[in-house]
Amino acid sequence: MTTKASAKSEQKKPAEKASAPKPAAKAIAPKVAPKTVAKPAAKPSVKPETQAKAAKPKASKVIRDSFTFPETDYRKISELKKACLGLGINAKKSEILRAGLHVLASLDKAKLKDAISRIEKIKTGRPLGSEKS
Repeated sequence: MTTKASAKSEQKKPAEKASAPKPAAKAIAPKVAPKTVAKPAAKPSVKPETQAKAAKPKASKVIRDSFTFPETDYRKISELKKACLGLGINAKKSEILRAGLHVLASLDKAKLKDAISRIEKIKTGRPLGSEKS
């Protein structure tokens, strides 16, 4: 068992060691001029792995939005999803809509105008819900 007196003497020992004289500093070696190093042969500025990464398109920012669709157009999305499944493609609603955008963007101006003019105009915004009693 240790007593309070012996515990205090043990605490003082590390402090006594800290106050011990330090050894003399080592002699400083004279500085030598750095050797000139021959540069290696020119390396290609881009590594092959980096070229492969640069070839991939950077992912674009994803934006969430909401749209109002007539029920018939919404059913058309479902029909297109089923048609894609028949072709062995599992397409999501957003993929169907994005594909439609790409097809519309590839049309010439006259065909685009015709396609847009055939679309029924609907009221924008949220539909009014049934009145609660």
